[in-house]
Amino acid sequence: MLGIFKRKAPTPKELADQAQRILSGECRKWDVDDYENAYLEHSKLRDLHSKTMSFGLPEEWAKLDDAKKLKLLRVIEEISQLPSSET
Repeated sequence: MLGIFKRKAPTPKELADQAQRILSGECRKWDVDDYENAYLEHSKLRDLHSKTMSFGLPEEWAKLDDAKKLKLLRVIEEISQLPSSET
């Protein structure tokens, strides 16, 4: 019964797109919650996700200074370049 509500793990591209929307301030209704609570099966994707979270709460990313936004954007780009099959 518990397995009924198991979430599908996002692909690296989906996760990166979500992070980009949050960073730009153009996020959808559940983007922040979904990003913070993303079910990530693979270690490299988990590591990069954790690295993005080190910049603070996603809902505050749009308020980061330009230098921090650029660094965060580089991590998001790393996520987007991960192959789906090897994450």
